Formats: sequence, C-alpha cells, structure tokens
Amino acid sequence: MKSTFKVLFYLKKDKISKDGKVPVMGRITVNGTQAGFSCKLNIDPALWDEKTNYLKSQRNTLSREIHQMLENIKAQIAKHYQSISDRDAYVTANKVKNAYHGFGDRYKTLIAAFDYHADSIKARIGRDRAQRTYDRLMEERRCLMRYLVLKKLEDVTLKELDVTFIERYYAWMLSDGHCGKTTAFKRTQTLKCVLYVAVEQGWIDRHPFLAFKCAPDYKPRMFLSDEEIQRLMDIELRYHRQRAVRDMFIFCCFTVLALINNHLIVSVLRGATN
Repeated sequence: MKSTFKVLFYLKKDKISKDGKVPVMGRITVNGTQAGFSCKLNIDPALWDEKTNYLKSQRNTLSREIHQMLENIKAQIAKHYQSISDRDAYVTANKVKNAYHGFGDRYKTLIAAFDYHADSIKARIGRDRAQRTYDRLMEERRCLMRYLVLKKLEDVTLKELDVTFIERYYAWMLSDGHCGKTTAFKRTQTLKCVLYVAVEQGWIDRHPFLAFKCAPDYKPRMFLSDEEIQRLMDIELRYHRQRAVRDMFIFCCFTVLALINNHLIVSVLRGATN
C-alpha cells in the first residue's frame, strides 16, 4: 500500500504575543497518523492566508524570508520521511517528527543525558556516593517524566533546550508539581549538573540553563544559648559514645568548625540534658 505523507502549516492564534504576532505550527500526516510541532517562528496574522494555510504573498523581503524558512522545514521533514520509509516497513507521523527534531543515535535527549549521569552515580555507590543519592536522582527523574508527559512530550533533544524550558519546569514544580521551594531548587540544580555533563561530553556546545536563577527556601537554624552550652558541659553522661559526641560538639562550638547534622545532635543532646 502506498504511504500517504503531508506537511501542513497553521497559526496558533490562542498564543498571541505582546507585539501581536502568533506562532506558526506544523502538522505532519503519515498513513492516518498525525504529529504537531512548533516551527519556532512568530508572524503577523495579516500575512497569513487561512484558506491555503500559507503566506498570502512573497512580495516583500520579510514574506520571502518566512516563505523560505517554511519551505526549508518542509524539505527537511520530507527528507526524514523518505529516509525512514527506505529503512522501516511502517512509517508514522511521530517517527518523522522525532527524526526532524533530532531524536536518534546522532543526538542526545534530555532523559538520555539524565540517565547517563544517574548511571555514573550508581557505579560509584559504596565508594564516594551513597545509595540515597542515586534514589534521589531516580525520584527527580520521575518528576521530570511527569512534566514531559503533561506537556505531551516523549523526550526533548538537548539542542531544543533553552532557558524557557527550565523556567516553565520550575514554575510547574512549585504549582501542579506540589514541590516546595527547596525541592524545586535542588531539582533544577540537578538538571544544571546534567547539562554540564552534556557539555563536557560534547553533546551540546553551550549550557542552556546558565541564565536561570532560583534560590531555596532557607529555614532558620537551631542554636544553643550560652546557658544550654554550659549545662551540656557540666552534665554527667552515662555512656562513652554520648560523652564523645558531646565533646566533639562543644569543640565545634568554640572553634566554629562545621559538624555534619549538628541540628540533629542539638536535639539529641537537649533531650539528654532534660
């Protein structure tokens, strides 16, 4: 059976920018299947012919440039369609769309880069990484996948990523994602780390998220008063381990050295002195 193939362009009029322009979208149809995509192009609706779903004319320089861009997109999609048709027995619109966006062996996707980073962490468990670090990464991956599914995306190629992606993902985490500000901050930092790895591996030329800034929700730290420190120094503790922990903590108090999980130690020692 002969395969049917068509590329159609249209305007997304519900997304009007401040300057009155709207995005140009594309739709690929293959064998009854359809897949939409963005042309990464905004134009004045007055230039568009709704009947032909194309530009009204190419008389001025701007119209000719837009026309050439759309023709280039159509030519690239047709090339990918022909390549898939020569290789696969069955072609779908989604296959063609993914090829156009760069999905495949020649390009890395965001999830593939994330998994590469997670696998490197997993291989170091027991040496300089803990199991909980890997488990946290997997939870962050599930969160990212929920967002992509919500946006009706299977994945995103690294070359498509820009600061808008991370801004929208961060905003979603704080709202529909039900993440606290600190959790959302940590997850965006993880994505930044993944993209640093992608740059180091040569999968992309530049880091797309460097312009994005956010901050965690800092909480006030617990501290002991002078009276509590003196009580802690004077109390007779029964067990050697308690005395050792107390002495280390007092040493850190007077030398201003950091002690991991000192807020937990404060709670434990307060309980021991009460």
